[in-house]
Amino acid sequence: MIRISVPATSANLGIGYDTLGMAVSLYSHFTFERAEKLTITGCPEEFQNEDNLVYVSLVDALAEWGEKPFGVAIDIQTDVPVARGLGSSSTCVVAGIMAAAALTGHTVTREELVAMATRVEGHPDNVAPAILGAAVCSFTPEGQLPRCLRYDVSSRLRFLTIIPPYEVHTADARKVVPQQVALSTAVWQMGRIAGLTRGLETGDTALIAAANDDRIQEPYRRALIPDYDAIRETCLEGGAATMWISGSGSTLMAVTDDTIVAKFLQVRLQERFPQCATHILTCDTEGAQIEYL
Repeated sequence: MIRISVPATSANLGIGYDTLGMAVSLYSHFTFERAEKLTITGCPEEFQNEDNLVYVSLVDALAEWGEKPFGVAIDIQTDVPVARGLGSSSTCVVAGIMAAAALTGHTVTREELVAMATRVEGHPDNVAPAILGAAVCSFTPEGQLPRCLRYDVSSRLRFLTIIPPYEVHTADARKVVPQQVALSTAVWQMGRIAGLTRGLETGDTALIAAANDDRIQEPYRRALIPDYDAIRETCLEGGAATMWISGSGSTLMAVTDDTIVAKFLQVRLQERFPQCATHILTCDTEGAQIEYL
């Protein structure tokens, strides 16, 4: 029996549309054991079948290595909400691939895991930090494997995560983003991506706030989150340096370097938005982990 733990991730980080992502201290835990037939527990009944993304990813990995599917008992225990912009699907994909390797004796590097998971997900911005930990800037040269630049994130930073009780579907979020941007907008983004990654490394919240001024996706996606403006105002008034949409939403993530500010702000948010779940998170630095039970 093996146990795989995969962190949630926040993609884009405001300014880094489809390029930046960060692992955070919220986790999905999966246990796997060979069995006579497929059984899946710990998730809603409609996902307890061969279409479960964990099992699909396991089978796809086996096929890549020329291995046939086999019976497996899978248990899923997760704190990562589904379809809220925290990389829940990436945790499933990464766990399935890692389990396929472990249960068949294959050895894979983290770089190979990123490449395999990217083929399933279609993009590396969530799976890369889920595997590597920390903050990651990813790009895929044509015809080549993904290239991932890993940035350590200051341990002083706290990421106050606000999760509304409704989904924003990725397809809908992509529809509202313009397919072409002005050169001036591209230049605006490029400098700020460098500023944001440096701010995360150093814990400089003033730099993070100055850099987090996106003009590509957040001005359009915020309209899909009814609570966006009110939550942003509450966060900034309460001492947060800045706030971004996590992935395609609906989760919002505020940044501070003061744990006390984060706790007071969490109380204020719970009072004003009782329908939203809140977490005070740090950056996960280890990425996906596996242990034999």
